[in-house]
Amino acid sequence: MNITKTDAIAHDPVEPQNRARRDMLRLAGAGFATAALSASGLARAQVAEEANTESLMIERKGIDKDIKVFNIDLLEEQAKQKYGHGTYVFVSHGSGDQWTLAENRRAFGDYVFTPQRMQGIVREKIDTSVTLLGEKLPHPVIVTPFGSHGLHHPAGEVATAEGAARSGALLTVSSASTRSMEDIAKASTGPKWFQMYLNVDEGLSKEVLQRARDAGFKAIVLTIDAIGQGSSDEYMRLGNPRPWLPYGNFTTGSANAFKTNLSWSDVEMIRKITGLPVIVKGVTRPEDAVAAVKAGAAAIQVSNHGGRALDGTPAAIAVLPEVAQALQGDAPIIMDSGIRRGTDIVKALALGADAVAIGRPLMYGLAVGGAGGVNSVMEFMQRELVNTVLHSGVDSIAKLDATHVWRAGRT
Repeated sequence: MNITKTDAIAHDPVEPQNRARRDMLRLAGAGFATAALSASGLARAQVAEEANTESLMIERKGIDKDIKVFNIDLLEEQAKQKYGHGTYVFVSHGSGDQWTLAENRRAFGDYVFTPQRMQGIVREKIDTSVTLLGEKLPHPVIVTPFGSHGLHHPAGEVATAEGAARSGALLTVSSASTRSMEDIAKASTGPKWFQMYLNVDEGLSKEVLQRARDAGFKAIVLTIDAIGQGSSDEYMRLGNPRPWLPYGNFTTGSANAFKTNLSWSDVEMIRKITGLPVIVKGVTRPEDAVAAVKAGAAAIQVSNHGGRALDGTPAAIAVLPEVAQALQGDAPIIMDSGIRRGTDIVKALALGADAVAIGRPLMYGLAVGGAGGVNSVMEFMQRELVNTVLHSGVDSIAKLDATHVWRAGRT
């Protein structure tokens, strides 16, 4: 059932005497936009930010609606109106000077399509399916691990799981989720993997991994490119203003105790603990991809963490061809960081990826429409994917290769 914002408020169980407080929260949220950033002004802004977030959570309770997605930039603007300013900065910005964040988008322009014409392709018969680690999926777009979905919607990752399942997408759940992995697993009717930041407490890491296995997750994604918190300059200037929601899989504080001395032996440790395949996420060098596979990784995820970890690293699409060439098909390749259109997806597939993963676009959909918004983003990606494959002159994404996408300036 689709529930509008008006309906959600009408059925809100808040007692009449509390409605005045809610109105005050709205006023506080409105005032946040103009709060001064002096020392005292910053403190007032942080209070208003929290009030604005609480107000929005009340108003958006139960939102689950399909939305019209024309492009992700417009959707981001819609989502921005739902967030408090500090939360928006936390979600949308990258680390440092944000060079890598911008480069992830710009670098797609280094590649151009070279369509095959007159191939007799029937749009309705285009095959976008892909098989990853034995799981057949209707399309190659998966949900990348992204923490704290509760910042975007009251139901958090549960709503994301429901939206992903509607589209048939593979769901990757972050260990830094605001809902427990067990709750998310129960809400998901589709395929799901669990992402892990290894903890300095090895016993805690093993416990979380075993829980993921027992909850029904079919693979473990080991993130290796974010071994410390990354924050943008603007977010730090604002004083870390986003609301801090409890983590669903850790006690307070333990989720941030990242293990920094990672090694390839950790891949084998995870395999032994869980008996599940391991995807190594955060690879940007060909030799690291080869080493990961030798260490037992079942798949590779080419990623620079969406520009959120180390600024100054190359765009994921720029390093993808070399990683694909180094692996020579020995393991599936997933690529994330910067994908916002179906044209981006086709370029990634043609340059060696088997699938792509998206994060921020889905969070914007979650903020605007809940589970329906997540599904709507996936439908947008699928529409553009099919249209781009059609114009490329093939009837299956499996037939895309480097002849369909050239580096700009190639003669």
